[in-house]
Amino acid sequence: MVRFLHTSDWQIGMKGGGLGQAGTLVAQQRIETIDRILSIAEEHDADFVLAAGDLFEDNRVSYSDVEAVARIIRDHPDVEIHAIPGNHDLPGPGSVWNRSALRGIPNLIVHLEPRPAEIRDGVTLHPFPVLSRYSSADPLAALPNLTRLGGIHIAMAHGHLTTIAFGMHEEGITLPLDPAHVEHAGLDYLALGHWHGTRLIDAEDGRCRIAYSGTPEQTSYGEVDAGNVLLVEIEEKGSLPKVEVIRSGQLIWRNEQVEFVEDENLDRLRRLLETANSALLRLEISGELPEPLYSEYQQILERFREPILDLRVRDEQLRWRRSDEASLTLTDASLEEVLRRLHELHAAEAADSTTVREAIRLFGEFTREAGL
Repeated sequence: MVRFLHTSDWQIGMKGGGLGQAGTLVAQQRIETIDRILSIAEEHDADFVLAAGDLFEDNRVSYSDVEAVARIIRDHPDVEIHAIPGNHDLPGPGSVWNRSALRGIPNLIVHLEPRPAEIRDGVTLHPFPVLSRYSSADPLAALPNLTRLGGIHIAMAHGHLTTIAFGMHEEGITLPLDPAHVEHAGLDYLALGHWHGTRLIDAEDGRCRIAYSGTPEQTSYGEVDAGNVLLVEIEEKGSLPKVEVIRSGQLIWRNEQVEFVEDENLDRLRRLLETANSALLRLEISGELPEPLYSEYQQILERFREPILDLRVRDEQLRWRRSDEASLTLTDASLEEVLRRLHELHAAEAADSTTVREAIRLFGEFTREAGL
């Protein structure tokens, strides 16, 4: 029997573009999560860890990030890690894998060639590192007939399954992998990287031969089932592996929706933000609210932009209902005409609704302050 941890797509060095203050937090957490991964391996007495590519965001990753990763791996000397390059951290003269900080770590074995290796008595690893991000050749086609060979055989690869589509990911990158080769070759397990969400292929009661571990720490709001590692147990050659999904991610990326229907206050929005318990929140707001609540609405959002480091609000579908209370009493006919035209623009959606709504709010504030 063999028990191991399957992980991939650490993406160390990812900048977190567009995240503002949260970008630094996300980048640092990705490094700290490596310690969590290796601790999980120790807690479950794993024989080794398979890291299926894209451990680094690119080959230009900073030396400080590489040294931080190396330090964490050295801090867990009893956890043996077998890694392959992916399409982000390709091998070659300028590869991150050539950095001095990563060379000579006894418990880190980087497989730069597709050469089988017996990594435990009776356990053979077939590594398939990515050698070109534009490769159209399926490396699994090179698997020999393993049914006649003794022991457990595991493969590790990085790319897209040819028969299953989970959605768009890195357009232009092919890296095809035909899952039919797993059965034809008699492979016991295929550990995959590249897809950031955890996917157990054709799983039955938590058992399957092919799986994507997904990234151990989520990288964007759109990722589904990210932030995990997989604990895999194989009893003997030919038996169906047992795969357990274990949460490794520490950051919570939340997607929330609020639709206002017949609401006369902002209590629901306020409660949601107060209980968000997340540093990263994407909020979609729709429906209709009374116009007098507009200023309070803006104030609530502004209040939570500091405690929620990345608060993304999409409210293009939110409409503001005019009422008598929203009308301004103006003493100047020209100002009345300006306000009328602004409301017409907003009602006709002839311009950007958010800009027009903000113009109406500022117009009201300035005229009240001026006593007009």
